[in-house]
Amino acid sequence: MSFMRRVDMADFPFFAVIPGAPIGKGRGRATVVGGHARIYTPKRTAEWERGTAFVLRSLWKSTPFDGPVEVWLLAAAPRPKRLMRKKDPEGLIWKPKTPDADNIEKSTWDAIVMAGIIRDDCLVVKSECQDCYAEKDGIPRIEIMIRPINCEPKSFIPKGKTLIEVFSDLDDAGDSCDDNWDVACF
Repeated sequence: MSFMRRVDMADFPFFAVIPGAPIGKGRGRATVVGGHARIYTPKRTAEWERGTAFVLRSLWKSTPFDGPVEVWLLAAAPRPKRLMRKKDPEGLIWKPKTPDADNIEKSTWDAIVMAGIIRDDCLVVKSECQDCYAEKDGIPRIEIMIRPINCEPKSFIPKGKTLIEVFSDLDDAGDSCDDNWDVACF
């Protein structure tokens, strides 16, 4: 079961599932051409971005978003054999391994821009990326949801409260894994 299903998908005008293992943004490489340094994206990353952009472009038939957007990603990597035992969970499980979630975000954002869904990745002002292994019977993939943001940003710390009071309130709530910030504009 995907994390995407806990929100009202009607709020997101764009939703896509890209099959295949997520690829993180590789470090830029440098070469010298005609006495000048040239920086380029590694071949594996560039190919993944182009392929993902091709699929996304086929799904997006509108003009690019030109204002602030929110992007939700689920990066489900292939599950290693060591996590296929009977005692291992059936569903998604966290993947604290490389590629890092932030590098997966970068390469996915670049593919979204290449596909013409958003004008520039600087328009992504709010994002969530969950990096995990796919279900035992699931396929590796990236799930992408994008929506425009039509509200003003607000501080995590309510006016008049100290940081200690805020964390004390969070401890009292007792939910370490379920945040209430992921859907609402606060």
